[in-house]
Amino acid sequence: MAGFFLVSAFLLFGEYGSLQLKCAAVPMDDAAAKDKPALPRPAGLYPELPYKEFVFPPLGDHSSHASSMVELPDGSLFAVWYAPPKWSPKSLIWGSRKPAGSDRWSKPSTIHCDPEYCDKNPVLYLGRNNKLFLFWAIEQRWFKMVKDTIRMKTSDDYGRTWTKAHDIKGLAWFLPKTHLLKLNNGDLIFPIYTDLSTSSAVAISKDDGLTWKGPKFILFFFGIQPTIIERSDFSLFTLMRCGMPPRLAWQATSDDSGNSWKNRKYSNVDNPGTALEMIKLNNGHVVLAFNDTKKDLRRLLLALSLDEGRTWPYKRIVEFDTEYPNTYPSVMQDRHGLIHMLYSYNGRESIAHFVTDEEWIKGGKDIEYR
Repeated sequence: MAGFFLVSAFLLFGEYGSLQLKCAAVPMDDAAAKDKPALPRPAGLYPELPYKEFVFPPLGDHSSHASSMVELPDGSLFAVWYAPPKWSPKSLIWGSRKPAGSDRWSKPSTIHCDPEYCDKNPVLYLGRNNKLFLFWAIEQRWFKMVKDTIRMKTSDDYGRTWTKAHDIKGLAWFLPKTHLLKLNNGDLIFPIYTDLSTSSAVAISKDDGLTWKGPKFILFFFGIQPTIIERSDFSLFTLMRCGMPPRLAWQATSDDSGNSWKNRKYSNVDNPGTALEMIKLNNGHVVLAFNDTKKDLRRLLLALSLDEGRTWPYKRIVEFDTEYPNTYPSVMQDRHGLIHMLYSYNGRESIAHFVTDEEWIKGGKDIEYR
């Protein structure tokens, strides 16, 4: 316990069914689509919305978790998540690609396998000159103490080859979860958190992800896994996971590009202590994916805000009648304006892929989708 407070004080200041291990590479997303008009959607691309599929068929081991997805320049999708192989309890980073126009995902392959530590919480980013970034955390254990450290590697050929993985200096004890955010001033914001003191922070890059400064703390002791948007006045708005009563997400704002944070308070977003993610759409509206009740974590929703996260007048249930929870959503918008969500399906049996648009979120009654 003494060790916990010492470290906290330091932080304050300072083929399917049988996933076989193949340390092979795969690709990621486009962060430069911000504020661009949506391209016309090809007639055969998701002709009926909403659309739901699995990245791989559900498995019985309940271990596939914490997914992230990006759209590549050729219109293909690439997803990553972590799970252990059949022969080991140690988790690895897996990936799968859905080529543009295809109706199925590729067989999962290993994106990174650390020889010593568990890999977890992968996050993808496609930067300048289509440089591909993979961020994740390694978990080191000493007795009952767990130390998480953020690592990264890059690829200049969409994941066919990678640089050597390395730790990000200054981000020991932290983990990633949500997508990175490219600001209008060119800065790159990396939302991070630490389980050690249940705190949220950001790291900031001036060179599009090659080097980082931080952590810049958002909130101590009450919220983790921040998800961040940039508002039209260039301020930042974040929501953070919190499992304590009154079961609401924490929120905060920043007027200086994430260097300092204020207005820390409970939000109007229900949160039973599970991960949530929001993104700003090309038209300025904001989409949020989240669980809304502690009593039933099978229930996963999408919400829509027309005022940059201040209110959420439209909510729609995506999943609700599985046997086990549906959690850890990851959201993105593609070049056609469609909204994509990945999530850990039915107690981590698979990674589900859900596709829809704003109109579905706004209208109609909730329907069961399988």
